Amino acid sequence: MYQLLKKLSFYLSLIKFSLIHPKSGLDLINEANQVSDDIKHEFKKFEFKPVSFSQALNLIFGKNEEIKDELTKIDDLEKHLKYFFENISGEYPSIEKPYPVDYSIVGESGPFLYRLCKLVKPELIVETGVAYGISSSYILKALDENNKGKLISIDSIFRPWQSKEMIGSAIPKNLRNRWELKIGTSEKILKKTLTTLPSIDIFLHDSLHTYKNMHYEFKTSWPFIKENGFLLSDDISSNNAFSDFYKSIKKEPIIMLQNQNSQSYLGILRK
Repeated sequence: MYQLLKKLSFYLSLIKFSLIHPKSGLDLINEANQVSDDIKHEFKKFEFKPVSFSQALNLIFGKNEEIKDELTKIDDLEKHLKYFFENISGEYPSIEKPYPVDYSIVGESGPFLYRLCKLVKPELIVETGVAYGISSSYILKALDENNKGKLISIDSIFRPWQSKEMIGSAIPKNLRNRWELKIGTSEKILKKTLTTLPSIDIFLHDSLHTYKNMHYEFKTSWPFIKENGFLLSDDISSNNAFSDFYKSIKKEPIIMLQNQNSQSYLGILRK
């Protein structure tokens, strides 16, 4: 009975929020329709064998003996993130815990983002989807050590338990000076944001993992990425958007295994 009442309360809160904020209600309906449409389609297996974190870096930069030494520099960051999640209060979904604790980028992807940014030394990165800010933290850690670069993050608020204050709440305060947050869905503000910027070094998708949204983000961001820049995508096994996109631009991807114990992959394309 408790679970039934909890579920009923959840749906009533969504209905009430949608009536008060009709635009957010439309965003919720749009997301639900995209998810429903994806269920009807079968996922095609990758044509390329997934590789490990170190293999992915070797494919991009050649063998680099400094990787392990560099990764010791993120020990403090990882302790900070661990402490954040151990001490976050509330029960999902709630104002205190607006996202599941496993909602953000997982496994080896954080260290990969850090190392990639250390080696590339990007001036401008755009990411979609922030949640608590795990991927953002790894990127900003590298930018801080590089003493250059800026991260522009795009995320939306269209559920009653979400707030601007909780977006990126795990990011250490000393790393936020190179971070800018823009509120809105990718569909509404991604292209507008990109057209106001010079070309970007890295684009990272980690927002709504539906075919429509992912394919839109890929095709929208690709023209704005510098030559030899990178398009990265979390959760590429959610649907066929990533494989359809790299085939359309005739590029060979790197498929990186994010976690040895799960079928979770990071897609990497170099322009």
